[in-house]
Amino acid sequence: MRLNLAFVKKHWLVIFPLASFTAALALLMFLDYFNLENIAYFNQNGFFFDYTWKGRMFLLFFLMLFAFESFLVLNGHKLAPANQTKPKSRLSALFVIIFALIPLAYIVAINFFGLGQSILSIGNALRGSYWRANSVYWNIILNGDWPLTLEYVVFSVSSFACVLAAYGKAGLKFFSISIAFVAGIALFYFLDTWFPYGAFWPLQIWTRPTAACAADLLKTMGYRFSYSVAPGLDSTPVFTSGMGLPLSVTIEWPCAGVQSLLLFSLIILLFFKDSGISSMRRVVYFAVGAVGMFGANVLRIALYFTIMVNQGLIAAQSFHNTFGDLVSVAWLFIYLFCVLIIERFDLVEKTLAKTRSLRNAWRFKKSAA
Repeated sequence: MRLNLAFVKKHWLVIFPLASFTAALALLMFLDYFNLENIAYFNQNGFFFDYTWKGRMFLLFFLMLFAFESFLVLNGHKLAPANQTKPKSRLSALFVIIFALIPLAYIVAINFFGLGQSILSIGNALRGSYWRANSVYWNIILNGDWPLTLEYVVFSVSSFACVLAAYGKAGLKFFSISIAFVAGIALFYFLDTWFPYGAFWPLQIWTRPTAACAADLLKTMGYRFSYSVAPGLDSTPVFTSGMGLPLSVTIEWPCAGVQSLLLFSLIILLFFKDSGISSMRRVVYFAVGAVGMFGANVLRIALYFTIMVNQGLIAAQSFHNTFGDLVSVAWLFIYLFCVLIIERFDLVEKTLAKTRSLRNAWRFKKSAA
């Protein structure tokens, strides 16, 4: 693949959206790094591309996935039997350009044309009274979580609409991993922003098995603590250290990685679609991956508590904001890569054949003796 003018003209349908999303995130990183953003909150709380909850690091993950899928198309992968290097009409080409430019236009409007203050005013009008009544951290939710959530929504809608305009349903299937990833993050950010601190009980209730397993793991590791869960569907499990200072930590559904388990389920089902993997193997792969994701979530709670006890709340909060979600995301992508390798090189068949060969050789040796 040689990148020249002729190549760009031929494949602009693939290159333009990728370049537009890259430009949008590059501008956002520049503004964030140099504290030039219009919303003051982002200029007072560090570099948000370093954070996973809630931060912009997952936008970079989305861009990496979208770039990978785009490069597959550039290297000859056919989205459909028909030629997909050119738009079907001038109107569809115009839609591709418009939808691809939405994130860049949104970021420019937020920071240079006053849209940022309008976004904050809308959030305050829609949910401000609820946030003030239910959280002492309502200012963080309004000025930080709310605009961050909308950034993910904008990238989700833009990528979905752009791919649909460019390739139709076939494109949505091919780009499903990157779109599902950013849309899933947007959904979970929105739920936690709209119902902050574990108030969304359909997800909060699933923290209990994860927290209970984390408590067992910490007991095995020799830590002394008390563990309690108050009545109520939206109640939060609480760990209180019995070593040194009586530090406490509450486990809400984002902390327990409930969203990562749901995101894993969505992405692996999309991964299986049209993969040719047998139904039995799909069940096995899904079950093993889900158990592994649950274990990763148990580990992240145990690591948070361990860091809190040994290094203090500030270090534990840093782990929570930056590395906690990476534990789950790392498992997701490492596991999918392993499944891809297993299927690509027929490792199951080769292992079974080798096992049968060794068994037959052992039987022959035994009968000869």
